Amino acid sequence: MNFHSGLVTFTVFIITSVVGLLIFTRGFLLSRIAITNSTLPSTNTALSPQYRKAILIIIDALRFDFVDFQPSSNAYYHNKLTFVHNLLTENSKQTRLYNFVADPPTTTMQRLKGLTTGGLPTFVDAGSNFASSEINEDNIIQQLVYANETCVFMGDDTWESLFPKRFSRSYPFPSFNVHDLHTVDGGVKTHLVPEIVKSDFTLLVAHFLGVDHCGHRYGPNHPAMAEKLSEMNEVLRSVVEVMDNETLLIVLGDHGMTTTGDHGGDSSDEINAALLVHTKSEVTWPVQEQKEVSQIDLVPTLSLLLGLPIPYSNLGSLIPELIQNTNTPTSEANLLAALKLNQKQILNYINHYSQLSNDLPKSQMAVLDEMERALHSSSSEADLQRIKYMTYMRKVKDMCREIWAKFDDKLMLIGGLQVLFSIVLQGCSTCGFLAPTSSYTVALLQCSLTVMSLVLSYLTVTPLHCLLILSAMFSIIIVYCVVKYSQVENCLSLTDMLSILCLVLYSLSSLSNSLLINEDKVLHFSAQSILMTIYLSEVIKLVRFQMTKTKEKTTSLMLLKLLLKSPITYLFIILSVVVQLSQVFRACREELIGCETSLFLTPLASLLQEFNSYRNKRFLLLTMPSVFLPAYAVKRILKVRGNLNGHSVLVIFVSYALYTMATLCLADWVSAAIPFLHDWQRTLPAKSTYILLTVGISIILISPLAVYLSSPKSKPVSYNTSVPSIYKYIKETLSKTEDDSERPLVFGLSTVYSATYLSLLVMVSIYLMLISGDGMSFSITLALLALVLFLDTHVLCNQSNTRTSISHIIYWFVLCKYYFYCTGHQPTITNIRWDAAFHGFSQDHDNMVVPGILLFTSTFSSQVIFTVSLPLLLIVTESGITFYQSVRSPKARSLTGLGEISLTRQEETTSNNLYHLYSIYLLANLVKTFGALLSAAILRRHLMVWKIFAPAFIYEGASFILTSLISILSYIIFIRLHKAVKYYIRDFELEHVD
Repeated sequence: MNFHSGLVTFTVFIITSVVGLLIFTRGFLLSRIAITNSTLPSTNTALSPQYRKAILIIIDALRFDFVDFQPSSNAYYHNKLTFVHNLLTENSKQTRLYNFVADPPTTTMQRLKGLTTGGLPTFVDAGSNFASSEINEDNIIQQLVYANETCVFMGDDTWESLFPKRFSRSYPFPSFNVHDLHTVDGGVKTHLVPEIVKSDFTLLVAHFLGVDHCGHRYGPNHPAMAEKLSEMNEVLRSVVEVMDNETLLIVLGDHGMTTTGDHGGDSSDEINAALLVHTKSEVTWPVQEQKEVSQIDLVPTLSLLLGLPIPYSNLGSLIPELIQNTNTPTSEANLLAALKLNQKQILNYINHYSQLSNDLPKSQMAVLDEMERALHSSSSEADLQRIKYMTYMRKVKDMCREIWAKFDDKLMLIGGLQVLFSIVLQGCSTCGFLAPTSSYTVALLQCSLTVMSLVLSYLTVTPLHCLLILSAMFSIIIVYCVVKYSQVENCLSLTDMLSILCLVLYSLSSLSNSLLINEDKVLHFSAQSILMTIYLSEVIKLVRFQMTKTKEKTTSLMLLKLLLKSPITYLFIILSVVVQLSQVFRACREELIGCETSLFLTPLASLLQEFNSYRNKRFLLLTMPSVFLPAYAVKRILKVRGNLNGHSVLVIFVSYALYTMATLCLADWVSAAIPFLHDWQRTLPAKSTYILLTVGISIILISPLAVYLSSPKSKPVSYNTSVPSIYKYIKETLSKTEDDSERPLVFGLSTVYSATYLSLLVMVSIYLMLISGDGMSFSITLALLALVLFLDTHVLCNQSNTRTSISHIIYWFVLCKYYFYCTGHQPTITNIRWDAAFHGFSQDHDNMVVPGILLFTSTFSSQVIFTVSLPLLLIVTESGITFYQSVRSPKARSLTGLGEISLTRQEETTSNNLYHLYSIYLLANLVKTFGALLSAAILRRHLMVWKIFAPAFIYEGASFILTSLISILSYIIFIRLHKAVKYYIRDFELEHVD
């Protein structure tokens, strides 16, 4: 197999696996059926309006306790909305405050859908939170359009994408840049009071974002939050001053926020928002009975108060006390009429939905039918009748919440089988059970399975038929491969089998919610177990070698001395300590009671004044060294190896750009703490770093060699390690000279492969430090240290092998997954660090490509690091020089004599080994992804499916896709580098042959 055929086969494996994942996702993450019918205005669908106008002010992420007065608290987010407290105490009959409970997912777009349609958004809608699409279900904005009423909007531009061309006047402002606390709020304040004074609207919507962005950037308990809430306090004061007696004021938060300022999940802090209702009219609302209302309950309440029909797909039940006016004798009659309209609308909706889908359980529908008949069969007292209506609507809402997730079992089965069959076929081909010549055939067979899976996914067949067809086809393929390509020579070693067992058990841990919650600990145990297995296998080799050498039985004392003399022992100890130390940087899930999130996750610029001493020490003692250390170490290694001689483009870039990138990274973090800088000054360091990274990758693709040819008479430029051994390789084509001093010297050729990949690794690492934040820079440095320590261990363990051991590749994968957690991430929506998408930019992006790249590479930074550097497992085996030897001793010699240029001697072997390396690594990733897929499928009705299992599957799927893309790029770089080395040696031969 040559390099290009290996790349094609490898890419086919990735494509077939991703197709399986996408088919499964189509079946697993289905949204409910959207019914586009609308409730038409008539006397049978609406009441007479109680208010001529309504002002809807949304303060994004306004958590309930931000509004609820708590005099004993000194938190920055408490007791800042004093005007609201005054309204509640001085105008209690016309003011109400509720705990406004949101349905998860608590992302802004899903909440806006719920607040306008009265429906229950599903989990899959979270994926479109930042690519909002038009709402096609009936909603209160559409009802205003039907009634030819005026609707004015200002604020978060998400509304414009959800309701295009629906507003009479609109003032949208860019919303996604979480670093910007003032643009949206300032724009809304400019237009809010003048629009209220015009008094020509039926509904005015004003959406403020500053509180939400402040939470994302600083967290709730920060002086900036106090300033922002005080600003909102003055906004509400100015609105109440200018509104008239015919206006209803509604102030609400669409969701809350966690202690770190995030949201998206279903924790108490995230779902408990605030709802304030106030009017200046002569209405007197009854004594407040409800302290807590569902967010979708606002939709029928506001619709009826404005004299509009309730939206067709609404599941909310109105808030009774806001409909009642104890000053009028018809208060109870009006309430019952409103409840009847609400119940009738919900009944029409679920009857229509049950005709389109079998989701609604027949047993529960029968109970609802009985309750509905009871509503009309007796003339109960008003209070009892009201309770019956509310109970009926609450029952419908609870039923829909339980069964709303609709799964397509056929697509889930097809996708799961497709992924499983890809794992089995690729595993048999790669692990040595099938002959190497089977690779092309296996790729073609995988394609045929994929085509069949796609065909079945669009045909109307039962899941059982799909299972039988795919299983039969797979069985035929397996029998064919075994008969034609089976081999037994390449058996797995015991260490490999134990590592594979550890990988399978780790993947199956996804079936347990408690193990998923504590996955970082599971990974820590797995990493140490595999490392111990590798170490023990080396100890056994040492003992056998010693017994063969001395022909004596090894005593305990001799074994101890032997281990103390072995460098592998010290590498094992140091690597274990580094892995343990990295746990300091982990983030906490909300389910982990008592867990404290690392303070390193908080940027230095966001720390309060009382942390000044800590901030200075962290910056000087950890942040600065951790940014410059990788650049210094790589430059030192390359200088010792002779790769930084001469004036090639890559040599010049590495010599100057690495330190420049590190300096720009520090400048970016420092600029965040300087308030008087302009936006362009604040974003310049990050943008410059992005440009340097792009230039560096381009140089590696175009001119990847860091070598230098010294003329015969010139004085050697660097240490004589570079390659006098080149003559062993080309001695048959070079003429012998009587004077060895006239031989040309090639510096850096024996480490030409590793020099390029080390340079790329440091460039990428500095970029990841930049977007991950200053607190994570030391964690990324620890990940690099663990990577280098294991590479040295790998060199010492593979001195007689050219093919990378499966156990070593699996350990590499486990380290990669482990450092996902040790760089401050968790597989939950809440823990996504959205600010990375705007690092280095002061305005919204014109497209989603740039923020997508920034967000994905920040979230999966460990996957980027370990995948980019994966070829080093093959390269360092050929060089035979550990990094410790490179730094310590300029005279360290290659154990193979030829160094890394031996990779060019047997191109087919190198290509096979490279393909084996990438395939095993991607297989390990896919096995873990399949474990998450399996848990999501089996536990799809589990109470925690949308909180734990679904996010875990989405993270694993995204991680696999990103890892695959980076693997292809890294593979291409190796091919380009290999070609460049071959051409260099060819040109060298032509120039120096007599």
